[in-house]
Amino acid sequence: MSSEFLFSFLMFFQVQIDSIRQSGFYQLIEEKYPQISEGIDEIQSDKEVQEVLKLTGLKIDDFESFSLTVEGLEGIAKMKELGSSPRIGSELDILFQAKVKGGINQDKLFAFMLGKLEDEDGKEARDRVEKTKRTNGNTTYMTIPVEVMDEQASSSDLLLAIRKEKNYSELMVGIPNNVNRALMGEFGHESLVSLNALSDKRQVTFAVNVDPALWERPEFAANQQNPLFAGLANSVKGIKELGVSISFLEKSLGLEICVSCKDAQSALGLWTVAQGGLGMAQLAMAQQGGQAPPILNRVKTQAVDKNVFVRVEVLPSDLDQFAEQILPPSSNSPLEEAKSDDPKQLIGESAPPFEASLLDGTKFRLSDHQGKVVVLDFWATWCGPCVRGLPILQKVTSSFDSSKVRLVAMNQGENKKTINQFLKSKKLNQLTVALDKSNTVGKSYMVGGIPQTVVIDQKGLVRFVHVGFGANTGEQLRKEIKELLSKE
Repeated sequence: MSSEFLFSFLMFFQVQIDSIRQSGFYQLIEEKYPQISEGIDEIQSDKEVQEVLKLTGLKIDDFESFSLTVEGLEGIAKMKELGSSPRIGSELDILFQAKVKGGINQDKLFAFMLGKLEDEDGKEARDRVEKTKRTNGNTTYMTIPVEVMDEQASSSDLLLAIRKEKNYSELMVGIPNNVNRALMGEFGHESLVSLNALSDKRQVTFAVNVDPALWERPEFAANQQNPLFAGLANSVKGIKELGVSISFLEKSLGLEICVSCKDAQSALGLWTVAQGGLGMAQLAMAQQGGQAPPILNRVKTQAVDKNVFVRVEVLPSDLDQFAEQILPPSSNSPLEEAKSDDPKQLIGESAPPFEASLLDGTKFRLSDHQGKVVVLDFWATWCGPCVRGLPILQKVTSSFDSSKVRLVAMNQGENKKTINQFLKSKKLNQLTVALDKSNTVGKSYMVGGIPQTVVIDQKGLVRFVHVGFGANTGEQLRKEIKELLSKE
């Protein structure tokens, strides 16, 4: 947190995971957009996540909800003068809560944490923490004393509590007073008025109040020479709190913003600005000869007493339109319905021959590289798993003799400018990129979702196919290349 922008605040964030999973809209988009499940599988396959799940006896699907409360205390503003970061306990209060189905194997979890502590800080630190472990009824506690933590990070002990009920368990971590109050059901967020104003059907909630001192900063001063900006600045100064909610319904997604103001006059002024901004957006689309997206016409604003609401219902068709704007217009888009063709059918078959232009203007012909192990990675800059995977694939393949192993990143449908900007920002300038603008090569390799990595042996046969990118993909690729090279 920047020491230039420190103010007291109260922030609350909550996600009702189980309720989201059970909603009709989530099931619809999960079926239509399979990369959502792939992303969850990728998280679950992470080595550290697997270790924690194994220790606790949990699965990803067992998590029902979690919440995080962070309060910036009054003393946080003084950190600006001191030029240091806020510490838990003196400048920040925190509380993390998670609810899971069934029971947590707390003994294994505590033993794991104590082992990590001993590795980092020695047996004395472990013994000090282990002595704090106690059980009272259905709740087990363990305290992390301030002495064993970084004094620049915390000035207070932290308390970890696990409470087991009949069908679920709760895990809490935070300032001891907050955890104890939460266990007694006394820890609330009464000062956040937007929590009562937002939809009671919501599964994702974010709310934060605003320190009035924030609006005294020079950047919020009204520019009287620009009436529009002056009006906006004056309206913004009336804001006391911001709340955002997301509601996963049966056939749609509800988005809602609630801005709480200091008085009804400020709310009315802010609503006028919101209405004007919405009208200007619709007018701008019309002047450009375009048609406003249907979702824009469904945005509704309302001023009620001291609150201003902005609401919109997101339909499946809106997601399709959004996908069309950010993804290449291709039948191989990862946001399409899953294809019936399985690219692993290619394993053992001759790799489909192709010729493609490289980013530098030269040609790449697969037939010219027989005798080498060729790794084709089908990707795009907008694909999160692709972005995470490319540096690892490059590192793995470059560890082998370049005369024996070749990596070619087959970009799906993007232009040179977009790709060059991406490579520069990610420092991947040594990557060999082939352009597959019409997805012709992708179709021949049955690419239905990206990233897809295809390993071709020295005889031109497809030996391995990976769809998606997980924590172990890089090491798996290294083993596969070694296996192929050993057979030379």
